[in-house]
Amino acid sequence: MRTLPMGAALLAASLFHIPPADAREVWHATRDLVPGDLLRPQDIDPAEPRRDHAGLIDAAEDIIGQEVKRRIRSGAAIPARDIGERALVRASQPVRVFWKEGGMTLEMQGKALESGAMGNEIRIHNPGSGRTIRALVVAEGTAEIQAAP
Repeated sequence: MRTLPMGAALLAASLFHIPPADAREVWHATRDLVPGDLLRPQDIDPAEPRRDHAGLIDAAEDIIGQEVKRRIRSGAAIPARDIGERALVRASQPVRVFWKEGGMTLEMQGKALESGAMGNEIRIHNPGSGRTIRALVVAEGTAEIQAAP
């Protein structure tokens, strides 16, 4: 395995505005973050927590690319419950739904009743039958009904 020379590693850290963090530091927001924002390197900064460390994200963890789920004010420590995987399906969005079994595939259009990230099971309204179905998110705007074994 090849490693960067110390000078190159320091240059990379300064370009991404993420200084090395010690174990007592947690991530803080550098600007107001709203639900749906994807975390970028310039959105976070490590600092010592002003209160109990429980539930806060240790600055050693990589959270770049995570989606903000709840509003986070500038300067506030970032709780783990307020960020998560990026949603590929959003509530009220039209969704392509597939059902596959054997060599047969059926496709329908539905309306997502809740948001979900890859692998999450979500509820989808089937406009043809008026029923609610459950399906797994498999791609952006796409879900799949799991056939019974």
